[in-house]
Amino acid sequence: MMLIIVKVGGSVIRKGVDNLVKEVPGLINNGHRVILIHGGGYFINELMERMGLKPKFVTSPSGVTSRYTDQETLRAYVMGMMYLNKDLVSRLQGVGVNAIGLSGVDGGLLRARRRESMVIIDERGRERVVDGGYTGKIESANKDFIMKLLNDGFTPVIAPIAMDNKTGGPLNVDGDQALEILSLFLMPKYAVILTDVDGVLINGKVINRVSAAEAQELFKNPEVRGGMKRKVYTAAQLASKGVYAIISNGVIDKPIMSAINGVGTHVIPTGNS
Repeated sequence: MMLIIVKVGGSVIRKGVDNLVKEVPGLINNGHRVILIHGGGYFINELMERMGLKPKFVTSPSGVTSRYTDQETLRAYVMGMMYLNKDLVSRLQGVGVNAIGLSGVDGGLLRARRRESMVIIDERGRERVVDGGYTGKIESANKDFIMKLLNDGFTPVIAPIAMDNKTGGPLNVDGDQALEILSLFLMPKYAVILTDVDGVLINGKVINRVSAAEAQELFKNPEVRGGMKRKVYTAAQLASKGVYAIISNGVIDKPIMSAINGVGTHVIPTGNS
């Protein structure tokens, strides 16, 4: 029996989660425990455009792009993410999985500190400090709550919304960061990051196995860009703390077991060979 925590990227949701949904009942029937965390940035953008709001993005000095969340954006973010959350839960219930949809606010599952300010690179390429908006850095996970759900036979499906430590209000958090914190608190057998490509691609080829230190070098590789940069960083962090992390394709047949059986980029934890 193993615990597997899976981050389902927005790119997978956009292309279709049928293969993923079909696979989960078998894993549970074999005694495994699964926790799903989902993204869905593309859907938030569509929703905001329909509401007449313009999505804003900022780039950090290290080159990672993220959504800028003001009050209006936060509303659209919570609406959109919880719609995707319930859609995924409904599909899982439809194939007999006792899924339960949660945000990090529910049961104080993911507690975060609101970013007071952030350093961004402006359009002229200069560093500038701006108000942090409603974005958070996750500091802890409610391990007892999630274990109770797992022990009662539920499959948690978690939206990347955290609870502000000070106000209790919702904050936009990164889905990969939610995976990282939950994995460090729960120490799963595998942390699987599902995206719409076959793994980390360098010169068009998938890098299959790397150590935590090699993954940190990969993060600096100019071929690793955009959303993949964040995934490589997360996998390197997890492996350096003893969690086996895999970045793999979420739209193929049996995406979770394919990843565990060797498909994708495997970041081997320190202490394993």
